[in-house]
Amino acid sequence: MSTSLSKPIPAPSLPLDGRVFALITAAGSSTRFGGQKKELEQFEGCTVLERAIEPFIETCSGIVVTCPPGARAEFEAFFAQSALSPVIARLERGFAIVEGGSTRQDSVLFGLRALKELGCDRDIVLIHDGARPWISADLVRTTIEQTRMHGACLPLAPLVETPKIVKGQVVHTHPSRAHVMTAQTPQAFSFPEILAAHELAAREGYVATDDAMIWDHYVGPVFWIEGERQNRKITYREDLFGSPAMPEAKPAAAPTTRTGIGYDIHPLIADRPLLLAGVQIESDRGEAGYSDGDVLWHALIDALLGAAALGDIGTHFPPGKPEWKNADSTALARKVAAMLHRQDWHIVNIDCTVILEKPRLGPYREQICSAIARALNIPQGSVSFKAKTKEGFDAVGRGEAIEAHAIVLIAR
Repeated sequence: MSTSLSKPIPAPSLPLDGRVFALITAAGSSTRFGGQKKELEQFEGCTVLERAIEPFIETCSGIVVTCPPGARAEFEAFFAQSALSPVIARLERGFAIVEGGSTRQDSVLFGLRALKELGCDRDIVLIHDGARPWISADLVRTTIEQTRMHGACLPLAPLVETPKIVKGQVVHTHPSRAHVMTAQTPQAFSFPEILAAHELAAREGYVATDDAMIWDHYVGPVFWIEGERQNRKITYREDLFGSPAMPEAKPAAAPTTRTGIGYDIHPLIADRPLLLAGVQIESDRGEAGYSDGDVLWHALIDALLGAAALGDIGTHFPPGKPEWKNADSTALARKVAAMLHRQDWHIVNIDCTVILEKPRLGPYREQICSAIARALNIPQGSVSFKAKTKEGFDAVGRGEAIEAHAIVLIAR
């Protein structure tokens, strides 16, 4: 908390009665996630970023998303194909993507300027991390209500570990956990004042770790509300899997392990790539199919869905639907893995077999196992792949088709 009695920016007149806008920050480099853009990772049937935006659509007049420098075209193409596209198009003041800067603070400033271009004026802005997909609509509404009354508001969560302040390799201070909390988003503010505060911070070189710190430094105190334990931020890849909410009570008789079996067969035709778990096999023919035809992924997806009693591949990705035309089956497999994780199922091991006359698949074994493990976020040692032939019997034996079998074990 700033100790200055006078602030360079006057606090807003209360209560606030303007519209609500949202700024979703997704301009980071995702270095700790592994370098891949974490906000665009598949998550519970969509992406992390889409899930983070959803709770704001009903309450906001306009939304701005920040993206990494140079990635605006990629983000625009992504949102053009997003399932959110129709509802985003109906936002009263529109939707915009703006390139961020070298720091989060710079990116927020650029985003606030873009909101001004959308018509955000004597209004409220909610600033939310695009890597917080578990945000609830209730928390959004409560934050807005308290911001109208106080001018600035953010959710806080209690510490679950004991904090220490260090100097070098020595513990210097032992602060009371009762008076230290962790900040969440969305952080909400009266728009003119937070924009002015960010502009002044940029001119003065004042560096803050979040927007509440900037408001406190230049405008005044920030009101806080209790956050939600599940509203955590994805930083590392392992944060993506498993619900952060308290696990639901399971009946005592519920099984702790289940198995699933999957099978698929596809004709082989010219001018198509031959794909197995996303690995392209050198061949003059590939699988026919409405999606990319990856027969191994299709068998594995059915096995996973079957083990969790979640239907089959046609239930979730029906052929004939435009969104699944030439779909990347690796992306579909990630969606299915997320479905299982939402129900607290974890993949123990996979055993799969592909039957094909030629080419020989043995040289691709390690690459295929690695691709499966990477997509499903399991150890490579939990994946077995075998290749067989039909020795001339039936359509597969005549080289007209390719066949795949899979069995999986999942556990709670």
